[in-house]
Amino acid sequence: MSGQYDEFQPYFRAYLHHTGADPGDVTGYILWISSKWREWLLQNGLDRWAKVTEEQRKRFETWLFETVQEGQLEMQF
Repeated sequence: MSGQYDEFQPYFRAYLHHTGADPGDVTGYILWISSKWREWLLQNGLDRWAKVTEEQRKRFETWLFETVQEGQLEMQF
């Protein structure tokens, strides 16, 4: 997303793209990203209290963006 959304971190931009939510919907984002982490942890045989390594975090990020590539997160006006 360009312009006013440049300061948003990539996970939040993914949330906006996946859900079409309003950028002010921070509560929705927290619930969404938490559910995405839970989904990924379960798919990878980890429990919700697992300490995620940097490598695992990178794998999560790759998984999160599998359907939404970074370039697709730019809003077209």
